[in-house]
Amino acid sequence: MNTRYLEEFLVIAEELNFSVAAKRLYTTRPTLSEHLTELEDELSCKLVERGHGKPALTPPGRRFLNTASELLAQWDDIVSEYRNLADNLLTVTVSATNLPWLEAPLLRARHRIAEKWPEGKIDIVTDNGPLATVDALGERRNDIVVVGCKSFSEAGRRLLTEEHPGFVLNTETTHLFMSEDNPLFEREPLITADLDGAVLLLPPDVYQSYERDKVTDRFEANGARVALKTMPFRDHSEYFAHDFGCAIGVAPGTLVPRFGLDRRPGLRLFDLDDMDFSTDFIAVFRDEFVESPHGRVLFDEMKAAVAQGEPGA
Repeated sequence: MNTRYLEEFLVIAEELNFSVAAKRLYTTRPTLSEHLTELEDELSCKLVERGHGKPALTPPGRRFLNTASELLAQWDDIVSEYRNLADNLLTVTVSATNLPWLEAPLLRARHRIAEKWPEGKIDIVTDNGPLATVDALGERRNDIVVVGCKSFSEAGRRLLTEEHPGFVLNTETTHLFMSEDNPLFEREPLITADLDGAVLLLPPDVYQSYERDKVTDRFEANGARVALKTMPFRDHSEYFAHDFGCAIGVAPGTLVPRFGLDRRPGLRLFDLDDMDFSTDFIAVFRDEFVESPHGRVLFDEMKAAVAQGEPGA
């Protein structure tokens, strides 16, 4: 709907004289009449009775007076908002698979920023693909990714000191799990050596990190030779719904309640008594994103929320 036509209709309704209305609007009477006809055609109803006498509003025309006024007021607000967006809009792209770790600090930071910067708008856009690796930053696919680094690896410290801006979100235990098809399902307790010859089936977004952290070497040092394997799972839901057979899966603590893994029949979560399998989850940001003024504000607020241990962060 052309807002100009709404403005013209309001003037016509006020004057009830096409010549006077056309003069006020700096247009011609035929043009004004043509625009009114187009508006009426769009609404499929007659707004102004144009017979041989003085024009008059029809019942729908009288009703449309308030509607047209409200629409124009809304449009003025929209125009004002979008004129300011160039300097006040920050779009943040994250992978959906990263949200379990980013969701709380990201939303908390957005809330804190809204209190300090009322005119600002932060849009969080999620990509449903498993683009949760540092490579996604270089490809400009995501602005923030969460990288898991095993606590026994130096990779996390190198990542933060040598590659990209970021900070540790939290450290949590990564549990292992198996289905009832695994011959170890009933064995209690389990130590690393019990997994000798096992296959660790991993989501594709963590497979590289397990290789980087030399997880197989860690297992071997504790008495088990294991193999790492992955498949093209689209997301966490597809991964946890997979038939693992005799393979071993991995489940960070954050995802256990999220996917009900501790309540799923035929599935056993377990930890190894003789090996710490905790993971540092690190929020890593695209360089250009943090270098932008608004991106830096979000980075600082997220980091502050995590450092202060605020609820949900």
